[in-house]
Amino acid sequence: MHRTNRSLEGLRGAAALLVVLFHLGQVSHVPGVIRNGYLAVDLFFVLSGFVICSAYGERLETGHDVWRFVVRRFGRLWPLHISTAVLFYVIGGLPLILTRSGVFAPTGAEALSIVTMTQGLSIVIHSFGNPNAWSTSDEFYVYLLFAAISLGARRHVQIAFAIAFAAVGLAIAIYVDAGTCISNRHCMDLASNFGWARCICGFFIGVLIAFSRERLRSLGTPRIQVAAAICVPALMKGAYAIPLLAFAAPLVFGTLIAALISDDGPLATLLQARPMQYLGRTSYAMYLSHAVFVMPLAEWLLHGNYRIGYQLTGAVAFLFASLTLTHFMHKYVEIPFRDRIYAWVDSRTRENAAPLLRECSDDYGRRVEN
Repeated sequence: MHRTNRSLEGLRGAAALLVVLFHLGQVSHVPGVIRNGYLAVDLFFVLSGFVICSAYGERLETGHDVWRFVVRRFGRLWPLHISTAVLFYVIGGLPLILTRSGVFAPTGAEALSIVTMTQGLSIVIHSFGNPNAWSTSDEFYVYLLFAAISLGARRHVQIAFAIAFAAVGLAIAIYVDAGTCISNRHCMDLASNFGWARCICGFFIGVLIAFSRERLRSLGTPRIQVAAAICVPALMKGAYAIPLLAFAAPLVFGTLIAALISDDGPLATLLQARPMQYLGRTSYAMYLSHAVFVMPLAEWLLHGNYRIGYQLTGAVAFLFASLTLTHFMHKYVEIPFRDRIYAWVDSRTRENAAPLLRECSDDYGRRVEN
């Protein structure tokens, strides 16, 4: 019997909020905002690997299973991905349209990359479109990689591949970033340029945790949960002083997730609070939706009045607009389109096939085996 792991959903919500606050700090002069919040993206990757493997790791036995898995993943990611991409260009280009001074639009190659969710694969080596979409693009193709190594494979083969991919992903990230990131103090901040290496590393660390979850239950003690919770902000703080520490982020986040497998304990209780559950349910919408306001906010705050009242007004407006759009996109885009695509693919599934697990908001921590 499977039950909901609500603490993992709350953890996903906390990660989304960290990214929002990080971007607020990047484009404003509001003091004290989280400086290395970009590392929360690695928490997304590890958590996604854990939940996806827990749900599908032993259920991808035939080509039909893989087809169903891939269509459901596409239905989970693409509708919100494409709608926020359109919003990004509409909102970002509104000043140009109003002043009749030009049009803000992607090139043909960029548009094709957005539609095919390949903007994070280093095919076009520059940032364009929704600045957060690179990670969801990478994650979709890592899903395909996961399905390929899981198709009819024995567990020891899956584990061997997961170890290899996690190690190679981390090695690539270190190789391409360590030489330059020390000076700018943003190690592991890879996006459209080799962000896929971060994704592969984090996702397959999550896969390894899922395969080892029975042996890792002992980590769910109050003492270890509290220690893991302290290590996360310590890592984000320490990574600014010692930039190379950022490369340990997937391992630190993996320890935190392992400590929450039992869904019990002081940290789990905190993450199960109603506000955290709401953030968890809407975290994918929040992650993509808030990014469409980053460019207008930068114009307002970075190049505007430095007075604290002006800056705080802009910050509050950004948070309000982000949360409002998040709620709208979650309710009217994410849920209905996801459910329609799920219903379509399920209607074409063999009647005698064992149903795959239905996760909370699809892959946000529910229906994880405990």
